Amino acid sequence: MVERDVLLGVLAVSAGSADGWSFFGLGHAFVANMTGNTVFLGMSLFQKHGDPLHSLAALACYAAGVIVGTLLTRTVQPDETGLWPHAISRTLLIEALLLILAELGWIAAHSHLALSIPLLLLLATVAFAIGLQSAAMLQLKIPGIVTTYITGTWTALMSGLVRIKSQTPNDERKSEQRLLMQAAILAVYFLSAALTGCLLRYVPVAVGALPALSVLFVAAYGGMRPLNPSSQPPPLKP
Repeated sequence: MVERDVLLGVLAVSAGSADGWSFFGLGHAFVANMTGNTVFLGMSLFQKHGDPLHSLAALACYAAGVIVGTLLTRTVQPDETGLWPHAISRTLLIEALLLILAELGWIAAHSHLALSIPLLLLLATVAFAIGLQSAAMLQLKIPGIVTTYITGTWTALMSGLVRIKSQTPNDERKSEQRLLMQAAILAVYFLSAALTGCLLRYVPVAVGALPALSVLFVAAYGGMRPLNPSSQPPPLKP
């Protein structure tokens, strides 16, 4: 479980950094925070200088990523004893490759090459990639833990703190472990956003490397790890 929790924290790095990258570098839209995009899209309808295109593109591509990610991981069964099935790692590998492509396009956009990559295309690619991660993590059914947006994690953490003393000792220990994990996810998300701000200021060309390498590490680690037999879907009956 500790192994899985650490990897979930690394995935939170990718989401926090990708959101910072997309908002400040790819057109003032989020790739993980769809609540913000929905607000921006609604407000843009009545603003003289509103920009619905970027918010709409991020929403649509994130949704498409969730659909594809769900199809890729629909047979996954939550496993309390192991890490996760290889279908999750394969989905994360696809996400990592998309983020690497977006980073290469970002480098090209900041270079003196004749090649010009539209920032809207990069935004759409990153949003689709984060949608893949959201769908993959949803299949694990970990209470109060989502690696790509933190409103639910904040809610679960605050609610859990209030209710923890009314539980039995055994349930209280489990709740404490879950609350610590939720707090860690929030801290990692915040710190990754802060690091992204630092990169955008001092080394902007490298900002996309942080989410890409984070997901690539988790995908490679999960893919090389021996598969837990209990996490495999039951064989189909003839």
